[in-house]
This record gives sequence, structure tokens and C-alpha cells, in this order.
Amino acid sequence: MTRLSRREFAIGAGAVGLASALGPTVRAATPAGKPDVIVLGAGISGLETAWQLEQQGLRVQVLEGRRRVGGRVHTWYDLPGYPEMGFNSMGDGYGRGLDLARRTKVPLLEVGSRFRQGKPQELYLDGQRITREQWRTHPLNPFPEAQRASMPWELVPMVVARANRLADYTTWQDPANRALDISVNQYLVERGFSQDAIRLANDVSPGYGINSQDLSTLMLEFTDGFVKQQMAAGPKSWAAQGGNQKLPEALAAMLKSEVLLGKEVVAVDNRADGVEVRCADGSVHRAAHVVCSLPFSALRNVRITPALTGAQARAVATLPYQPLSMVFLTASKPFWDADGNAPGMWTNGIAGTLLPQRFGQDPAEITGFVAQARGQLALNWDRLGHAEVMRRVVAEIEALRPAAKGKLRAHRLHSWSAEYFNGGDWAYFAPGQLTDFAAVMGAPAGRIHFCGEHTARGSRGFEGALESAERVVTEILSL
Repeated sequence: MTRLSRREFAIGAGAVGLASALGPTVRAATPAGKPDVIVLGAGISGLETAWQLEQQGLRVQVLEGRRRVGGRVHTWYDLPGYPEMGFNSMGDGYGRGLDLARRTKVPLLEVGSRFRQGKPQELYLDGQRITREQWRTHPLNPFPEAQRASMPWELVPMVVARANRLADYTTWQDPANRALDISVNQYLVERGFSQDAIRLANDVSPGYGINSQDLSTLMLEFTDGFVKQQMAAGPKSWAAQGGNQKLPEALAAMLKSEVLLGKEVVAVDNRADGVEVRCADGSVHRAAHVVCSLPFSALRNVRITPALTGAQARAVATLPYQPLSMVFLTASKPFWDADGNAPGMWTNGIAGTLLPQRFGQDPAEITGFVAQARGQLALNWDRLGHAEVMRRVVAEIEALRPAAKGKLRAHRLHSWSAEYFNGGDWAYFAPGQLTDFAAVMGAPAGRIHFCGEHTARGSRGFEGALESAERVVTEILSL
């Protein structure tokens, strides 16, 4: 059996795909009936794991609780511009993701230039439109003098980027960095920011977490390093033509065994001679090994026997997931042309951040808007209910932009926190969790193996999911 060196795994596999690095099929499949491996979850990490194992001759069965594949890659095909509720795009440095598109023959569209089109989003604070020129001296600006020119959404990433404490961002989980595992709140206070400044710059629309108290700064520093690496690889961003969900759909279609949908896993029995998986519909599935790609927020609903212990059990029980909700809207007329202001908005109100979507035949055409709520606002939306949120979002935009009155239609709301199989969007780490359990999160437990973006060490998002698949495939093939 071919084995990868650490360097081949990090470079060769990431650039050209693990199957290419491993070489041709090296094992014969087991007889029909019982798979070698059961993969739990048909998100991108689970599907990639299944495909890679099949290329090595193993018989694999994928079980998915939803009635669709893709996990957090979720496209609304029936709405203008195919709005994305999850994975949005990948940069030039996404070697694994670009390789997947080539393998599946899914055509890609360069969308980075579309994101940069038009006027930059504008600030609407406490019901007021405040231009960038006005913001520096505005009485509502709580930032220190050196940062008063920064808009609220720019400040935290800028501070982290300028003073990243990690010489190598991939070491973010190393025990040697234990002293750096502090809250974002503490990090910003130490740099002279008031609580009012921190609330505006972070808590209104947090990139990770609910507020600055529940997020480790190491998470932001790792992300900053990953983003810088992507920017160094090239300026372009890529999305699947016609919707990103086409990528997992095409990958699922390449599997030798059909993905079984509607198979909500409720129990996994980890035995000396194999693993037994029980589903809510009463079906039972057996294999030599199980790969669990479920987010820990969903794995909490699965009974594992014998139970996980120690730091790994704490990880499953407590790893937090990002509250994120989105409302998709369309405009019957371009109200942004009527009032002369930028179509995009960053607000501290119920509408959250309004992001224009440009995914039509004409790159300049705005095919719709996504009103995005993160952190506490997303949780507030969940309490209000879909219909009331959509009504209030439209009403607030119309109040802030009178030219929009009567021209907006809210079509649908998606909440990742309210989705049973996710319980939030991406995983993040609270202060202290990295040093407590990050090192053991992806460790095998008997015959159960773990993958998923939350177990990745060197990448984020779509690329992180694929990275985790490479690791778990190598782990199983090494047995």
C-alpha cells in the first residue's frame, strides 16, 4: 500500500488530490452486502472521504440525515442568481477545492470581480446613514484615535492582521501557544479599546461567536494567516456555475454506492469486531469502521457506546457553532440608483448586513440581496420566527432607504442554528478550548474516525473540509 510522507500529504495531496498522490487502487472491495466503511454525513468532507476510500478499493456506504447532499454547501436553485446559504466561493489557493471541481467536471465561474463591483457598503448606525468621510469625526464613533478612520466591520480584522502573534498560523493549536488562548475581549482591551468600541466592532456582527467574550483570539489569528495565504495565491474567487451545491451533488454521483438519504443516525455501537449504526427509521448498518463527518452540534444527538471520554467528550459536548441566519430579497426596481447610495448596507438594527448578489448573466446586475444576521442577532431572529423577521427586515430597509419602499420582496429565511442537523454554521473555539481539546478532537475512538472542517488544522471552510478528508483517509489506510 502506498503511504504519504508528511511533505507529500501537505503539498502533493493539497495540490493535486489525495487519490492522485496515493496512486492506483490498491485493495479489493469486500463482497457485496457489508461495507468496509460507513460514512456518516454527506457534506463535502464525508463525500470526499467516501470517494477517496473507494479509489483505494474499499466498499463504502454514506448515510445522510437530510433529504439532500451537501451539508453546509446549500444553494437555493429556485431563486434568482442561485443564492448560497453556505459555502460562497474559494480562492486561488484552494488547491483541494479546485482539484475537486476538475475531478467532478463542474465548471467554475470567477466571482471575485463581482464582489468588488459597485460602491462599497455603507454604514447605517442607530438609523443614520454615515459616510466614510463623516465617520472619523462622528459623535457615535467610539474607536481610539488611531483607528477612528476604520469602519466597524474593518476594525477587528485590521488589528489582528497588523499584530498577528503567530509567526506560523498553522501552529494555532500547538500547546506552546497556550498563553495566547485568550478572549477577543481581553485582546482588544489590552490594545486600548473600550467596551463600547468592542461591542460595535465585534459584537454587532461577529465573524465568529456571539460576542467578544466567547471567542479565542487564536481563532482570528489562524483565520488571518489562512486569508493572507489565499491572497498571496491570487486575487480570484471561484464558484460553481449554477450554484455551489453542484459540487457535492457531482461528487455523490461519482460514488459507486448510492448515498442513502433520510438516514438520521441515532446510535453508534463501537465493538471490537466492527461498528453498528442505528438510524431513526429503524434500519441497522454494519461495517468494519465508521467515519463521522457530523458537526459536533449534531453528534450530541447520537448515542455512542462505549461513550467518548475525557477531552474528546468535552469537545463533542461543548464546541460552539456560529449562529448565522439569512433572508433572501429581490428588488423590483433599483432603489440604489434612485437614492444614489451604495446598494450594500451594514446596520446595527434588525436588518443586519445587506449584501448585494451579482450572479446573473451580466456581472453588474444585482440579482438579489442577502440580509445576514450573525451572533446574537441571528438568535434574536430565531425567536421572532421567519415571517416576522422578513417583515421587519423589509420595514427597516425601507425606513433607512425611503427609495426602497414598495420595491423589496423577502422570499425566504434560512437559519443554521435552527437546523437540526447543524445547530449553527461553522465551528469556533471559546477561550481555553483550543488548549483543552483541539489536539484530540479528530483522534479515532476505537473503530470510529472523525473528519469535518472542525477537525482541520491548516485550512478553513470548504478547503478545511477537504483537508480533514485527506487526514482520515490516510488514517484508515494506515490500519
